[in-house]
Amino acid sequence: MIDMSGSFSKALKSDIGKLMFISIPVLISQLSLILFIQSIFLFLYQNPENGFSPFILSFAVSLAYFFLYLLIRKKSIDHFSSLFIFTLLSSFFLIELLLLLLFHLSYLWGFLILIQILNGYFLLNRKYFYLMMGLTISGNVYYYIFYLNKDFNPGITLIVLLTYLLSFIINNDRRKSFVNLEEIYGSQRDINDRFAQLEENISQVFILCTYDFKEYFYISSGFERMFTISRKLLMSRPDIWMEFTHPGDRERLFLELEAARKDHLYREFDFRTVNQTQDSIWLKVKLFPIETKDRQIKDRCVMIIDNITEKKTSELKLAEAKSMDAEFAARIQKNLLFSNPELNIREMDIAAESIPSLSVGGDFFDFYRFSDSIVDVIIADVMGKGMIASMLGAASKSAFMKTRLDLTVLENDIPSIEKIMTLTNETLSPELIKLGKFITMQYARINMKKSLFSFIDSGHTSLLYYSARQKCCWSIKGWNMPLGFNPQEKLITSIIPFSTNDLFFFYSDGVTETENEDGEQFGEKRLTYVIKNSAHLTSSQIMNKVRNLVFHYSSSEGFADDVTCIALKIGTLDEVFSRRECIFSGIRKSLSSIRKFVKDFLSDQFESLDGEVVNSLVLAVNEAAANIVEHNYEKDPKLEGHEIFIEAGKNDTVCFFKLYYDGLDFEWTTFDVPDLSKFKSGGYGLYLMREIMDSISYSTNIDGVHCLSLVKNI
Repeated sequence: MIDMSGSFSKALKSDIGKLMFISIPVLISQLSLILFIQSIFLFLYQNPENGFSPFILSFAVSLAYFFLYLLIRKKSIDHFSSLFIFTLLSSFFLIELLLLLLFHLSYLWGFLILIQILNGYFLLNRKYFYLMMGLTISGNVYYYIFYLNKDFNPGITLIVLLTYLLSFIINNDRRKSFVNLEEIYGSQRDINDRFAQLEENISQVFILCTYDFKEYFYISSGFERMFTISRKLLMSRPDIWMEFTHPGDRERLFLELEAARKDHLYREFDFRTVNQTQDSIWLKVKLFPIETKDRQIKDRCVMIIDNITEKKTSELKLAEAKSMDAEFAARIQKNLLFSNPELNIREMDIAAESIPSLSVGGDFFDFYRFSDSIVDVIIADVMGKGMIASMLGAASKSAFMKTRLDLTVLENDIPSIEKIMTLTNETLSPELIKLGKFITMQYARINMKKSLFSFIDSGHTSLLYYSARQKCCWSIKGWNMPLGFNPQEKLITSIIPFSTNDLFFFYSDGVTETENEDGEQFGEKRLTYVIKNSAHLTSSQIMNKVRNLVFHYSSSEGFADDVTCIALKIGTLDEVFSRRECIFSGIRKSLSSIRKFVKDFLSDQFESLDGEVVNSLVLAVNEAAANIVEHNYEKDPKLEGHEIFIEAGKNDTVCFFKLYYDGLDFEWTTFDVPDLSKFKSGGYGLYLMREIMDSISYSTNIDGVHCLSLVKNI
């Protein structure tokens, strides 16, 4: 048998207990009412010889019970132990027994029967129940012996016995119910204890509330440890969130909560709070919608709040450390990858700038001064961005420097750019192929004495060349693949004669591929317009203008790719070229006139030039003109009547021929080595041009004019 003495009051204090058992005030009120009715009955029907004594005694006890009832209700004492109930029932029993014995009121045995029912219903402690039962039986036996022995009533006796039996049945039934209640209460208490242990040892805060955050159904105890305010305060003032939120995060928190109210979807965000010591605490909030069994979302959510101050602090420190590392890396990159463009060469104005999209980038440039009149310029773009691209850039620049130094020592002279590029390509490309990387670049050499600009383009962007004589900006195309594709590729050098106030502009694809909000790229055409209209400015001014225009054109806060530019402006030079110009009709009949123009120019400019060389140069220019006529003017009826403008020039070392024409682009780089075993009447022109001339370069301008430049070292 379970000991109930220590569990009665705990059980009754539970919600189930309140439904299972009648409270003490109810019992007192019942007894008071019974005594009051009894006193009225005694007043109306008392025996004359007894006077008012029974009435006074019964009425006095009913008042005492009534005042006891008021006292208990006033102090909100709803539940007591079985001892208190036993005392009440015992006092009621003694009063009734006293009235029965002193005044011979035989009908009062009915109240003693009531005691049997009440003690069976209320007395849950078994020892009090048996004691009360014994007192009742003793009273009834005494009454029977002294007052009913002469007038024995079997019916009354049977009723009394049945009442005792009913009292036992009720008591056993209530005890069974109480045993079940105790088990439920104990199980619930164990669950509550385990949940309390779980809740108290979890750092997160759990909150069950409505999506408008106005009503809270559950707040875990960790809330008070995390926020240093009580849970009752939050329930009474749901808008207190904003008061302990960091001022810098209040608007963001408000927007997050507003969004949660609208969409009722899972959300995750963090914000800062300020505790009483004014220390910032970082919190992460996860909002989970509550779904019903039919997967309908209720207007309730579960909020899980976690203190991430330590993690956030570590992240901030790590970000700060990375920022410092990035700053040091950027400084190192600036020193290693970007040479100082201030070369102090007379009549040469150079400015250069590189802006990485990340802290460091893969673009780099280099300047090397061989003499007061010869300068090498490199601009390169390593595939990719960030630290790896930067490291490859540094390694590539180092490779060029080593090659340049080795060749200079070996030849005891200034090596050609073709040798420098070829040897470096043989060194770098195998390693780049292993890494799956490549490098686009332009290697250029400016010879101020000879007014010649030589460059090799390995898959880089076009070179922009502004001619002050023509007031025109040309986009010069390259011939070779990027480094990292073919270590044995034959590199092609292009040579451009230049004059006073000409301008060369190098750039990476980060300039032209910058996009605006509509996804439209800045493009080479816009850049060409900017260079053409800025040719009167200094190199630094041109750089600033290009940078600002591209930055404002961009739709983002920075650049999506590395942006690198070099502006090289020529000052006032002595004219070293003898020039001659002529215009020819764009028809086949003009080819004979073109050949005569070339031959006459060579004869006038070179007194002792070998006849075979003259014929070769005439043949090369003739083939260039023939291709222009065949693939442009004869194919497109709209070009009928258009002309070919030829400019010829020479200095002490080279002669050049520039053919300007209208029409479509022509792929001057694509040609096949002729198979002499299969005689053909044509198809040898491009091959002959490439074999005869030392440099062939092709360029266009924004007006749709094309220029084919042929250069020969004499």
